[in-house]
Amino acid sequence: MQRTDRLFQLIQLLRAAKRPVTAASLAAELEVSRRTLYRDVATLQSLRVPIEGAAGVGYVMRRGYDLPPLMFTAAEIEALLVGIALLRRTGDRGLKSAAANALRKIAEVLPGDGADRAKPPLYVSAWEPEVPRHIDLRLIRQAIGEERKLLLTYRSVGGELTRRQIQPIALVFYADSLVLAAWCELRCDFRHFRPDRMKACVPLPDGFVGEGAALRAAWLRQHPDLSL
Repeated sequence: MQRTDRLFQLIQLLRAAKRPVTAASLAAELEVSRRTLYRDVATLQSLRVPIEGAAGVGYVMRRGYDLPPLMFTAAEIEALLVGIALLRRTGDRGLKSAAANALRKIAEVLPGDGADRAKPPLYVSAWEPEVPRHIDLRLIRQAIGEERKLLLTYRSVGGELTRRQIQPIALVFYADSLVLAAWCELRCDFRHFRPDRMKACVPLPDGFVGEGAALRAAWLRQHPDLSL
């Protein structure tokens, strides 16, 4: 761990602590010697970070101290950038545009040459699911957030066209496909719908406000392998 990242992590540990933390405990958490830990504390104190205490007693952060926004470690920056790159694989034009804007904002606030730090040697392949241009995933995400029903014209695996009134609860991005999870009012059960099979998707005036969280919880109990 680079020293800058270690100092940041030390601040985070002390901010989260409810009582004084010993140098031995902090050194073990940061995987450094006590001597290094003492130097790091002295460095932060010289920068007017309000750390109080002493060796052998423990250290505590004075209440009210906060960090500037977007102070990320190198590993956290890499995680964010990989996550943003993965958004390009979703086939969601709205998310891809938002991801590009987020990347520019991160680069602008990074210390030093932010543009270079925002381009680590981590790459994501360009695959993305097939989403017809007449299907707007932004509207689907909006319907999920507003708990608004959708009317789908949907083609089954066998080629049969059906009309489904659904209560959309989640979009699931698998490694090689995208599906919309929803409560299907025709089948009275949870169903997954692939956007590339949707012939139409129309928001309805009817909603299911207040039911989305419970539906998602029930659906997730059936799919414990999924995570955010």
